[in-house]
Amino acid sequence: MSILLNMNHSSKIETKPSIFKNKSFIAETIYLIIILIVTILIFLDFIDTGFFIGPLRFSHWMGIIGAGFIVVFAPLFYYLKRRYPKKYKILMNIHVFGFTTSFLLVSIHFAGQLSRPLQFYPDLGAGLALYIIVAILVITGYIHRYHPFNLGNKKNAPHFGRKLHVSLISGLYIVIIIHVIINFPI
Repeated sequence: MSILLNMNHSSKIETKPSIFKNKSFIAETIYLIIILIVTILIFLDFIDTGFFIGPLRFSHWMGIIGAGFIVVFAPLFYYLKRRYPKKYKILMNIHVFGFTTSFLLVSIHFAGQLSRPLQFYPDLGAGLALYIIVAILVITGYIHRYHPFNLGNKKNAPHFGRKLHVSLISGLYIVIIIHVIINFPI
């Protein structure tokens, strides 16, 4: 009888929580799907982002705002999470959803550039590199935070892509500077 009780007790300990009960995971996944759909709709010209607001196209403003948040908040997050460890959960939520929103804004910019007519098609060099870096940052951050392929077992999951995720920020800063120098003659 005691063996049965121990077996039942141990089976409860090994039960893994479902990742689908994590509201943040569900919200982030839906948000990423929406970003993908919006990006495709802009690329296919169902959504126009080529209109001007002041001296720049709407899509440029979105890219500037998205990149601006990343440039300001990445080092700020690094500092604040160490300075205020009790506020880590709030800071992490700002980090995750702030950077995902930045990815949306950068995606609007990138898709807007790709949907331009051939005679006005941009040189994709640094912009393409930036978009790839931001996409990899989002993917590695998503996998690192939610461990979707480990079905919610964070305790035994490796820190997938953490070093890549953190080190890409340096590359992002370098490419942003090059992209701004090339595209905004100063």
